[in-house]
Amino acid sequence: MLATTDGIIIAVYLCITIGLGLYFARRWKGTEDYFLAGRSLTWPLIGLSLFATNISTEHFVGLAAGGNKEGLVQGGYEWIASYCLLMLAGVFAPQYLRHKVYTIPEFFEKRYGIETRVLLTFYFLAMIVLTKTCVALYSGSRVLSDLTGWDFQAVMWGIGIITALYTMAGGLAAVVYTDAMQAIVLMGGAMLLTGMALNEVGWWSGLTERLQDLGKTDLLSMVKGPESDLPFSGFLLGNFLIGGMFYWCMDQVNVQRVLGAKNVREARLGAVFAAFLKIIPVFILVLPGVIAAALQLDIRGGDGQPDYNRTYSALVQTLLPVGIKGLVLAALLAALMSSVSSMFNSASTIVARDLIARFRPESSAKMQIVAGQIALVVVMVGGILTTPLIGKFPHLWGYLQEITGYLSVPFAVVGLSGVFIRRANRSGAVAAVIVGTIVSVLLLVDGHVEGGLLTALRHPYLNSFLHRTFLCAVITFTALMITSLMTSPPKDEVLAGTFSFAWVHGDGESPRDLKLAGFWMAVVFIIVTVLWWVFR
Repeated sequence: MLATTDGIIIAVYLCITIGLGLYFARRWKGTEDYFLAGRSLTWPLIGLSLFATNISTEHFVGLAAGGNKEGLVQGGYEWIASYCLLMLAGVFAPQYLRHKVYTIPEFFEKRYGIETRVLLTFYFLAMIVLTKTCVALYSGSRVLSDLTGWDFQAVMWGIGIITALYTMAGGLAAVVYTDAMQAIVLMGGAMLLTGMALNEVGWWSGLTERLQDLGKTDLLSMVKGPESDLPFSGFLLGNFLIGGMFYWCMDQVNVQRVLGAKNVREARLGAVFAAFLKIIPVFILVLPGVIAAALQLDIRGGDGQPDYNRTYSALVQTLLPVGIKGLVLAALLAALMSSVSSMFNSASTIVARDLIARFRPESSAKMQIVAGQIALVVVMVGGILTTPLIGKFPHLWGYLQEITGYLSVPFAVVGLSGVFIRRANRSGAVAAVIVGTIVSVLLLVDGHVEGGLLTALRHPYLNSFLHRTFLCAVITFTALMITSLMTSPPKDEVLAGTFSFAWVHGDGESPRDLKLAGFWMAVVFIIVTVLWWVFR
């Protein structure tokens, strides 16, 4: 249970967050102000917001649990994210800003046609309700309820309503500025816990010594073979090229703050800054789980068996004194609210721009904003009402990770092809989405049916769903190219290279700025690659 001091710290944090969000309610005048913060965002805000949007309570809980059970390898997604953010900086952000789009589905329509815009719009809305909002609110409220003793339903509805209110009032500006504050809070809280955990175990030398005594030194290895569940080859093929590429470069929830950048220079540097920040979670979120394994903390559930999802709670309850515990729980709350607010704002923008404005272009700015606000409330309520599904299926979180990974394949392939292959056309994109979705569902079901559906999929290299998503991507890409080559070429604008990748300076960016961005991108790439080697 919380001490009074801890409760006061959390209450003060909530008041500051709400106040900051409501402050921006006075600053927007039209749809561009509301949905894209007036296209005025600078790189520090973009980088911090990208980081905070991604880090939610499932990261605190899930990465600590993964670190306890499987080791630092669970942080592989974080370092691959750095590579993906470099792709956002170098390839995708300049394209989005050149075409001045509000949403990613709008960009897909400009490149391919209305069909891909509609398909991607409904994919985003379904995933925001059924996976993102649902899982974030459930996991965060569950942990906060367990640690504080507060009623679970009250915590979930309270967080949902508070976050919805400041997001509705302030739009993207409220989301980004609160994200920036929350990123600092969540990193500070996580670092505090990590520092105290390292002190308890005897710092790095003590950690390695304890793990050696327990025969668990492999927990410090980030690189696993191709037959493991999280192989390094899977991270490169299935995550960097497919799942991570879509999540960081095409997912509306993340990319919206890039769309609101002041210019290409700010967008690039913001994505590079976020790439730097994504190096950190391995050490402040996964490493504490490894330390918990070294300390052999009691994480048994009611049945007496290890419940690795209790790792983070056990660390907080065991290691943190009064006051510090409140700071760390405020960090947990920051992670949850920043992610949920981004989901709400993205759903609001998608409904307003890809449905209302697209099919009723005569609608006023006020009507679009009101429609977006109604959508936000529907997403909040829908996300909360679907959380009982998670309670009925204890392993649903891992299952949902696979669902989002598989179902992002067709759009990742279509998006990547759109900027690198001029011959990819409208018919090919539709064929890719249809074929990719069918193959994704087949591979997903095959992986969860006893004995599988197809003998050909029993190869040990296909144990990991990361390898399976890459296989799905190859089939999807084949469908895209065959259909594209058999049908008419895309419009002249596409063939002329308007949507093609080119390393040139964009709006608001000088040749010197482009060189500077390239330098920092190279620095990030080298640091992350060296870290993979060190922790191999």
